[in-house]
Amino acid sequence: LNQNQSLSTISSTFDDFFQNIVTTKAKLEEGIHVDVVDEQYVNQLLESIENHLPASGIVALSKLIPSFRSLFPEIFRRVVIDDDDGSGNEDDDEEGNQCVTGCITYPNSDTDDDSDCLFPDNIKNQIHYLFQKLTHAISNPQAPMMIFLDDLHWADKESLDLLTSLITDVGHLGMDADLDRRCVCFVATYRYNEGTNRRVEKCVHAIENSNVSQVTYLNLDGMGEQGTNAMISDALKLPTRLTRPLSDVVRKKTLGNPFYVKIFMAMLSEENCLKYSLKERRWIWNIDDIHQRSMIQDLALVLAQKLLRLPDEVQDALTFVSCFGRSVHRDVLEITTETESGAIVVSDRCLELAVHERILEMSGKTYTFPHDLIQQA
Repeated sequence: LNQNQSLSTISSTFDDFFQNIVTTKAKLEEGIHVDVVDEQYVNQLLESIENHLPASGIVALSKLIPSFRSLFPEIFRRVVIDDDDGSGNEDDDEEGNQCVTGCITYPNSDTDDDSDCLFPDNIKNQIHYLFQKLTHAISNPQAPMMIFLDDLHWADKESLDLLTSLITDVGHLGMDADLDRRCVCFVATYRYNEGTNRRVEKCVHAIENSNVSQVTYLNLDGMGEQGTNAMISDALKLPTRLTRPLSDVVRKKTLGNPFYVKIFMAMLSEENCLKYSLKERRWIWNIDDIHQRSMIQDLALVLAQKLLRLPDEVQDALTFVSCFGRSVHRDVLEITTETESGAIVVSDRCLELAVHERILEMSGKTYTFPHDLIQQA
């Protein structure tokens, strides 16, 4: 997720979803067996999108949701966009509403000034309208949807405005709140101690005051003694009665933060304070040594020190990967090749080492930083 790109918080979430649809669609086209339910869902989903959005709207959305190009190749063969024309033409859909057909310019969001909007009102309204229609197309009582937005404190202003519009502006769809048939649950996480939260709180308050949707707050504090012990017991595959002395110390050092617990336990293992005993066939530890370890107060510093212990080529590769945001597909990295300008080649060996060190997580061909603090480090 590139937080500096306007609308990236929302658009990347939708694109991740549709990338999965692209994968399933490709399997169907190649004759690879796919569950009948998945096949029906994909076919109904694509049909619903084409029924709710005109071809010009799908083309316009592809600027923010690139996977649309793979999902609707016939539309892109029929509709021609002049990429040099940023004015954007308008067309009418089946309901007589206007939607953008031309090319939209999406500027970078590099300001914290809430009073400034990067989009002219007409373009902003068109974008909101298209996402409204799209959300309506992909959700219904038979196939409800949950949209999860992680680290909302990093969201750009345009994404927060769009989120507010998606939840509150049902009038864009020609219906009132009582007739809103969208079955969508938005789940967003943010850290309440971040300086950018003024924008997030403004967004949430606007949603609450609209009386269109119910807002529920869940305050996620650190784990208690029982939760920390259960987590460590599960990780070490030992009874909770044996891990309790260890978990009590770990909780004090990490304040029960789950991510801090994982980092702290990894540090103990690297420093041989926690190791597997072949003789006893279980994990063992020296509780006195663990007591001497410092409390994790500056996780960014701890992570930075961990990264500095890696080979230079791996550090360079991770720096390059972090430029793409929270996650990046392997195919994107392969585009970069060694050049005279000194471009970095991200080798498989570097990525494998980063995954082994738990700095990156791999799902399919997508690499993800498990926490935004690792990306920043």
